[in-house]
Amino acid sequence: MRALSLRNRMVLLVGVAVAATVAIVAAIALTATRVVLYNSVDSQLLNQARTIANSGVGPGSYGTPNAIPNQFQFLESDGEPWTTNYVQGQTAVVQVRKLPLNAADLAVAAGTKDHAIRSVTIHGVHLRVATVRANLGIPHTNIEFSALQYGRPIGDLDRTLRDLALLLVVVGGAGIGAAIVLGRLVARSSLKPLDELTGAAEQVARSQDLSSLIPVEGTDEIAQLSGSLNSMLRALEASREGQRQLIDDASHELRTPLTSLRTNIELLLRAEANPDRALPAADRAALLTDVGAQMRELTGLVSELVDLARDNGKPEDVVRIDLAEVARSAADRVRLRAKDVTITVHSTPSPVDGRPNMLERAVTNLLDNAVKFSPSGGEVHVGVADGQVVVADEGPGIDPADREHIFDRFYRATSARGLPGSGLGLAIVADAAARHGGTVDVGASPAGGALLRLRVPPADEFPPGRWNNARNGAGSRA
Repeated sequence: MRALSLRNRMVLLVGVAVAATVAIVAAIALTATRVVLYNSVDSQLLNQARTIANSGVGPGSYGTPNAIPNQFQFLESDGEPWTTNYVQGQTAVVQVRKLPLNAADLAVAAGTKDHAIRSVTIHGVHLRVATVRANLGIPHTNIEFSALQYGRPIGDLDRTLRDLALLLVVVGGAGIGAAIVLGRLVARSSLKPLDELTGAAEQVARSQDLSSLIPVEGTDEIAQLSGSLNSMLRALEASREGQRQLIDDASHELRTPLTSLRTNIELLLRAEANPDRALPAADRAALLTDVGAQMRELTGLVSELVDLARDNGKPEDVVRIDLAEVARSAADRVRLRAKDVTITVHSTPSPVDGRPNMLERAVTNLLDNAVKFSPSGGEVHVGVADGQVVVADEGPGIDPADREHIFDRFYRATSARGLPGSGLGLAIVADAAARHGGTVDVGASPAGGALLRLRVPPADEFPPGRWNNARNGAGSRA
């Protein structure tokens, strides 16, 4: 079954709402009219019945057949009904029931109730019957009546109510039809900006041009939706541009080691294929050493590219972590490959809300960079406090001219171009800082080397006992 469009759903909802409103209003109007008309009839009926009942004239006093019509009935105190018949020119009072009795009528006859009134149907005629107290009797007899029943046909009232109900149905149906037509017009007008927004979005999808933003007009919800879609398009464009830039940079950086590696391997293959032109042992060993170094460089470059691609993918969940523990864990990892460099960590508990693996990778890259430039027997100092990780080494430092670009992808300072590396490590640090709303900067250490500072916004509070192995102010030395 095909789902209804938004426009048709709006029209349907308008129609249902108007129909329900019309039905409720019509029911209230019809009920109120019925109550008013019945109250009017009941008031007149009671007045007429009481006038006759209080006249003091017994039923035998009426000398004409029309004086007491068939809607009259007299009740004794025990509830026995009497009525009048016209027999051979005479009005006779006989014990015959012509109007139905119920408990309320009997209560009026017994004197325990003032009056009773209800509707009855006799021989297809709809009557409104009132029972009131009376003090009447048949002249020259000992028969006394304590109640009088008086009925009045209300067919005209029923016809009025039926005509009113029919009128309400006709008027309500016309109103519902008009509401549906107006609802369709309103839906078409209201959804026109949404249709235009859909067309613009489809145009962007067809053209694959994420820089083509959707026009925003006004300040209503449609305009807000357009602005949100434009924000999404800008984010997608920035992401795609970043991926394109990463691919371009990676292809450029991979081309050089791959070309050199291929050249060296082809040279080795040609030498192995022609024994008469074999390479000298020293040249062959140097060539193999160069191939090994290029393989390691290529492996490191690919690993860092994978790290960047992973960071650009689905992010980790943000949790409360202790930056001091992150730094100590990173230092333990780097010590395994920094045999001749000492890493000292001075830290105080520093709670932050962040992504653990991303932050540990960033701190690890800072330490790897410091170890790489530290002299043999040198020392790397790490300080952690208030959401900051400061790494200082004793190497040659970073030239001020290079500091502006040191965190760019694949950028390598002049002093670092003779050392292994891809130029991605510090770029990963900068990316992690940006994703946590923090910063990273570079300066000079007291020992003359480089000083790199990673800042992450600290958490509002540090839950006591959460970090069981946090060492307040403790330092660890390799």
